[in-house]
Amino acid sequence: MTGHPATDGDLLPRAAAQLVIVFEQIGAEHQALAAEAEKITATERRGTVNRMVERIAQAAHILHHTVNLLATVHGLRGLGIERQFSKDGNGRDYSPLNALGDPSETLFEAAELLQAVADTLGKTYTPTRKYPGLARARCPQQMRTALASLRTALELVCADLVAGHDEEGAAECTPAIEFLSELADRVCCAVPAQGASPTAEEVAAAIRGNPEIARAAAAALATMPA
Repeated sequence: MTGHPATDGDLLPRAAAQLVIVFEQIGAEHQALAAEAEKITATERRGTVNRMVERIAQAAHILHHTVNLLATVHGLRGLGIERQFSKDGNGRDYSPLNALGDPSETLFEAAELLQAVADTLGKTYTPTRKYPGLARARCPQQMRTALASLRTALELVCADLVAGHDEEGAAECTPAIEFLSELADRVCCAVPAQGASPTAEEVAAAIRGNPEIARAAAAALATMPA
């Protein structure tokens, strides 16, 4: 039986723990979006929010499958199973019966699914032309934690791929890792409270998170006396 590099021993448990955090934190966002959709009377606007609800649920479904895959990889390695073949009459590998377990292939599949989670969450908050202000997190603190944990989990899985000499597979994860940071900055910014004397950076962050703030500010300034 073949062994996996000892240096990656705790990477997958840590990645799985981060994904549990992601799964826990997106619950509040799904709840808030579902409640918002129930209160909206405008059909098109409600449809946009409902699609956001569905995509959060889709991301949760993919997370469920991904955690199971990581557990499979971890379990196969713990059992020392890595593409074991049957043997023919001469003791050589016998391929017609396929092989038992392939942790490397399963790990790569998990990495692809994590990229799919990032893409799904990105689509959740893609601004529409008519309602760009809806493309923001309703629970910014929880979603920032979720996106940060998802990024960490993907980084850990990539490190495991590198430990298994799959640098090409790890490189495919880089765009998703960078995207998750950008997504958090864009959608997880709370609107500065009145009287809080926000900094220029806070104002800019709030506008990036909700473009309607800038339009409302411009309209208010236009009506103010010179």
